[in-house]
Amino acid sequence: MGDHILLDLEEWALVLNKMLRFHFNISEEIKAVVQAIRTEMKPELIPLAEDKSTFGKVVKKAIREMWALEYEVDELQHKFADSIGSMDLDNLDVDFIEDMMLKAKPLQSVLNNIRGRQITKLEEIKTTYGDAVKDLDTMMVTRPPKPADAPAAAPAPAAAPEAVKA
Repeated sequence: MGDHILLDLEEWALVLNKMLRFHFNISEEIKAVVQAIRTEMKPELIPLAEDKSTFGKVVKKAIREMWALEYEVDELQHKFADSIGSMDLDNLDVDFIEDMMLKAKPLQSVLNNIRGRQITKLEEIKTTYGDAVKDLDTMMVTRPPKPADAPAAAPAPAAAPEAVKA
């Protein structure tokens, strides 16, 4: 394959699942603090709950960034599958295989770009959260479907021209 580093998909899944467990644990800590605030009337814990909530949002953002890269790979795989159509294995010929290889070549560079960004993101996550998640059990969560793209917001109406003073 050459001189580029391959993404270890098992490590990617492991780190992602540990991040999901980490986020779950943070959520549980927040619940416990909120319950203490309510039952024990400890308003001094409110800043702690807010800090944990803010940190939980940062962790969730990292998870969503990992999922976003997975969505890109899925989209690329669907584009490739759509481009080759259905395969008639009984009538497979050299021309079809050659055509499929030619269609795959441009997509390979796009996939390599995505994999490179995944490697970078994985290293970033491990550097930032590695110590916090290394001893956690994994938490298997089915990735939610890709959110639909929000429709483009309508441009703001132009400001009405001021009346000319006579």
